[in-house]
Amino acid sequence: MNELFKNAHDAYADNVDVDYFRKEKLFVLRDNGIGMTRNDFESRWLTLGTDSKFLAGKIPMPPIDSSKPFRPVMGEKGIGRLAIASIGKQLLLLTRAKSTKERKNYIVAAFINWNIFELPNLDLEDIVIPIKEFESLPSSDDVDSMKEELLISLAHLVNVGKVSSNDFDTLVSIIKEFKVSPKELNEKLLGEFDLGESSFGTHFYISPTDESLNSDIDGEKDKSTSTKIEKMLLGFTNTMTPDHPNPSIIPAFRDHSGLGGTYSDIFNKDSFFNSEDFLLADHHFTGAFDGYGQFSGKIKVYQTYEFDHKIPWSGNQFKKTDCGSFKINVAYLQGRLDQSIIEKEEHTRLLAKSDKHGGLYLYKDNIRILPYGDSDYDWLDIEKNRTKSASYYFFSFRRMFGVIDISKELNHKLTEKAGREGFIENKAYRQFREILKNFFIQLAGDFFREGNTAGPKSEVWVKKREERKAYYRALERRDKQASVRKEKFIASLNQFFDNLDKQNYESELSNLLVNIENKFQSLAEIDDPEEASQALIDHELNSREVLGNYIQKIKINQPKGFSISKDARKDYEAYLTEFDKLQNNILRNAYDKIDDIVEDYSNRLQIEISKRKRLEQAVDFISKQAEKATRQKQKEAKDTLAEVTKNVSHLARELMIDLENKIRDVKEGFTRLEINNSADFDLVNERQRIEDEITKERDKASIVLEGIIRQLQGIYWDKDNPEEIITSDQITDAISEELEELRERVQADIELSQLGLAVSVIHHEFNSTVNSIRHGLRDLKAWADVNEKLDGVYNNMRVNFEHLDGYLTLFTPLNRRLYRNKEDISANEIKIFLVDLFGARLTRHDINLIHTKGFQKRKLHGYRSTFYPVFVNIIDNAIHWLNQANIKEKIIRLHADETGFYISNNGPQISSNEVERIFELGFTKKAQGRGMGLHISREVLSAEDYKIYVDAPREGSTVTFKIESNNKS
Repeated sequence: MNELFKNAHDAYADNVDVDYFRKEKLFVLRDNGIGMTRNDFESRWLTLGTDSKFLAGKIPMPPIDSSKPFRPVMGEKGIGRLAIASIGKQLLLLTRAKSTKERKNYIVAAFINWNIFELPNLDLEDIVIPIKEFESLPSSDDVDSMKEELLISLAHLVNVGKVSSNDFDTLVSIIKEFKVSPKELNEKLLGEFDLGESSFGTHFYISPTDESLNSDIDGEKDKSTSTKIEKMLLGFTNTMTPDHPNPSIIPAFRDHSGLGGTYSDIFNKDSFFNSEDFLLADHHFTGAFDGYGQFSGKIKVYQTYEFDHKIPWSGNQFKKTDCGSFKINVAYLQGRLDQSIIEKEEHTRLLAKSDKHGGLYLYKDNIRILPYGDSDYDWLDIEKNRTKSASYYFFSFRRMFGVIDISKELNHKLTEKAGREGFIENKAYRQFREILKNFFIQLAGDFFREGNTAGPKSEVWVKKREERKAYYRALERRDKQASVRKEKFIASLNQFFDNLDKQNYESELSNLLVNIENKFQSLAEIDDPEEASQALIDHELNSREVLGNYIQKIKINQPKGFSISKDARKDYEAYLTEFDKLQNNILRNAYDKIDDIVEDYSNRLQIEISKRKRLEQAVDFISKQAEKATRQKQKEAKDTLAEVTKNVSHLARELMIDLENKIRDVKEGFTRLEINNSADFDLVNERQRIEDEITKERDKASIVLEGIIRQLQGIYWDKDNPEEIITSDQITDAISEELEELRERVQADIELSQLGLAVSVIHHEFNSTVNSIRHGLRDLKAWADVNEKLDGVYNNMRVNFEHLDGYLTLFTPLNRRLYRNKEDISANEIKIFLVDLFGARLTRHDINLIHTKGFQKRKLHGYRSTFYPVFVNIIDNAIHWLNQANIKEKIIRLHADETGFYISNNGPQISSNEVERIFELGFTKKAQGRGMGLHISREVLSAEDYKIYVDAPREGSTVTFKIESNNKS
């Protein structure tokens, strides 16, 4: 296939498309190159090994397209046609040469069965290749006539004894199985390749395909490695470097393996590296090797530190090389996240892509040369060296992606092997390979190595790498400390809502109050009135303490010291709402019940209680509880301060000891220096070495202590008002949550914007298409009026189009541009719109859409394009969930009153913690849902000063949405 792509390039094609139909075992390759005349086909395409014959002048060179830039010939070995036989054993070739004013060219068609060439005792002149010419793409009948011509020739060979009957029967069966109609295929295939009078190009229809093709496309079960097809075809032209030339040819490969005409495109733009990926990498190396093998270029470390750099090569004794000058541009990814400057999500994506496609790709005149770039072909011994010592050689083939650019003009001695498995290993190639091997070994030493063998510029990489490692260690410690608390927090929220839905709190409080009341019964055994009065007050305080402890048990404190996701934040906000309801209802009732019990026993046992005494003791009890809790926190704060002080003092002492030890070691080494007796002693260098050692230790201590100081200075608090103190901890948590929420929103916003763009394009295309069909029908009517035979055809088309146009018209109100003025919209119009739109679905799912008189009387004021989509979304959701429910009578009910509009159904209930979350962008419980509809509905209504929310279910319903105006007047 790679060879066929090169042939398309040589034919000056702008596009070459492959469509592979697995079920039919049909492989179709089409290009829009200059094509071939019949003479070209017979004299060049059917002639093998044409490279030598071109050079000998026996055959003219392939034609060029003078309207396009000159292209060096890539498929010059003439073996492309043989590559077809490895794809499948039968070929229908169609080609049309670019016509000129002097000559009109027709489609040349040829049918070839490669099995015939494998038969013994046959000479090439015995084999007939049917060739015909057509004005337009041939039909299946045209192809059958070519097959018949081939079968007749084979029958003749049987008669003269050159082909056996068994071989003939086998060939007949294979030839008859070839069922292709280029004319019909062209109707459903993408791209403009119809080979009409004004177009040109070449088509290959190959069937049946070789059994290995499917496995080459699918690869192994492990999708982290690239398939054979991906290794051979991806990166056919250089599209990864930022300054890459415009591709002279754009390939496509559609694998039609799904149902309903679905396919996957191997050349999907996200499959291979692009310019954005390239710029995202940690390090970049770009430059050129001159005719002597010397590199000169720029090295950028961690995207920030750029160096002009030269790397010499002495392998040819500084003489001119046979391989010639060439360019290189490489991006490199640090394999470990904690050593990379790339964000986690992007690093994970790039790492997966480099695992599949990482490597150094070789391009001649911007067309890839195989197998260079295949991660399994370690042609520069990069992985081999890494296994010897990763710290010394540094580079990994799978962590780099980049290009080497050569040209036919400058590197003509780099010659490809006949089988296209790389370059012939001549002197030029050996020099080329040694230059590159030396480049990566020297580059590692100059920039990416530690120790005595490292170059001075490597300090930049070492320092930045250590900074990243320290940063991630700090993150890991923070996350480790926070993860346990976060998991406990999430589990507590889940447990709360589970208990709430099961009404566990009501039953637990009921049991608690029964136990409390039972303890009051002991008061009947106390005879002393004063003692009984005090006992009653003690029982009351104990009861309130028990109830207070129960409330603290179910109470969930605000998260501290860790960030939570937007969904978890919404759950916590829903918890606060529900907990507030509990406090104002069943918990308040429980306290009132204790008051009732006290009052009841006071009256029943005729116990007199001093209200002042009762109040004083209650205040004393609450005060003691508050003081106890505050003292506990005060002690924890003092203990924490003492621990921090101790740790900081210990760290500072250790750093000071390390510095003193280093100074002592330097001074001790200084005494052993033979300064006066050595003629080679370099005072300047020695002083610099000593200063560097001491300064390095000083900087280490300073950096660590400065970090501690910044942390301690970051501890502060401020009184927002006399009642509330805001701490730095609260601000940090708020920032962390905002960051988490922004990260989640980015992807959703991208999807939403893409959806909006797609809808805009579709709307434009629909308008154009529908208008064209309307005009066409009007033109057809004029013919139908005077031709009775066309009348039936016209009426049938008109009725079906009106049916389709009726559906399209339903969406007219959704386009705001048609309704720039606000208007009164009757609820009845909305109902009619919904019935027209959903009527078929409602009937199919046996759902009743009913409305009340109150709904029918009401009106909305605003844009139809605002309100219609809101009703559509809610009804669509209701149909979905009603269809999931096991309910005999499914009802959607529309109602309205003076306060707003209600849309109700009797499907599954919305849980209490989700009544607000369902309006969040991205929240969905539908399989394959996007979580956009209700969010957009709330946003567009808000812009018109309306709101939508989940209301208390109306009678006979389980779910009710309400739309109401914010302007109550």
